[in-house]
Amino acid sequence: MHFDEIHSSHFVTLSRTPLPHTLIEQALVNIGGGGNEGMNFRKQALAAAGWHYDGLVPFAKHPDKAAQAFNRLRAALASFTTAEQLMAELEAE
Repeated sequence: MHFDEIHSSHFVTLSRTPLPHTLIEQALVNIGGGGNEGMNFRKQALAAAGWHYDGLVPFAKHPDKAAQAFNRLRAALASFTTAEQLMAELEAE
């Protein structure tokens, strides 16, 4: 999957079109199986990519760290084939 590069300004900008990090989050939920399983996979993938805050901390509070984590996810998503391979690639880095 291809996603545009994420910049820290994306987390403090409103836009009518979905920003790349939103599309990555949607893709992670789908890869994880949708529903609660997909949301849990999304949380695990974000943590493995370097987002070490809980779900109550918005990305806009730490936009530089969020951009780093999402860009790691973006790179990993470019070559994944399964959820397990994606997690293995994130945890190996």
